[in-house]
Amino acid sequence: MPVCDSVFAVIGATRGIGAATVIQLANDYPDASILFCGRDRKAGDALADKLGGTVEFVPADVTDSEQVTDFFTTVAARGELTGAFNCAGVIGTDTMLRGNSFHTADPAGFEYVMAVNVFGLAACLRQELALFTGHGHGGAIVNMASTAGLRAADSLSVSYTASKHAVVGMTRALAAEYARHHVRINAVCPGVIDTDILEGLHEPLLAHLRARNPAATIGTPAQVAATVAFLLSASASYISGTTVTIDAGGLQGAL
Repeated sequence: MPVCDSVFAVIGATRGIGAATVIQLANDYPDASILFCGRDRKAGDALADKLGGTVEFVPADVTDSEQVTDFFTTVAARGELTGAFNCAGVIGTDTMLRGNSFHTADPAGFEYVMAVNVFGLAACLRQELALFTGHGHGGAIVNMASTAGLRAADSLSVSYTASKHAVVGMTRALAAEYARHHVRINAVCPGVIDTDILEGLHEPLLAHLRARNPAATIGTPAQVAATVAFLLSASASYISGTTVTIDAGGLQGAL
């Protein structure tokens, strides 16, 4: 792959919001190098082949520090990092939504959610910030949080809720610390989005989730991707340390 003036990294992007963001960035920046990673090699290769050009898939699991390092080594080889979207995440089973109470759920599930959503994110952030401070030109980071990082509900798992509160906290703290390096760090907080996380839920429950939203809708990955692309762009040059809620007013309706 050639060295490009603009380089974007999308972590956790073989499906859903991450994949939609890769597509959005490829459309917005046709001359940029866009690297994305994930665990699903088949889906990642298929997306890269579909988009072509300088879009590149690198298999990587954020819970494996060596794989994270290898991914960002490849990113650095393509040019100076411009922007990064940390989208890798999992949802826990310790929720009444899945028929489990916190005290009866397998503790290993809680630990795995934290390993991906918190420690995996931290590993990626260390690499991204090292690249930004190393080339000295600043850049932008968007972290995947959730409305679960701003509130709590019995339909959301305890592990997921705790992890997304951590994402919001890291976003705010790092935005303050790295502002002097001209690095902007924000988080998006989607509500209920039509991704594979909803797989296995019965239609009556999905109907209930729609009804709880003031607009009676479930969002799409493309709607989140458009917001991520904006926050990574120069149009958001004075926005940092904030959380952008993407839920058609759902958070307000829940309060």
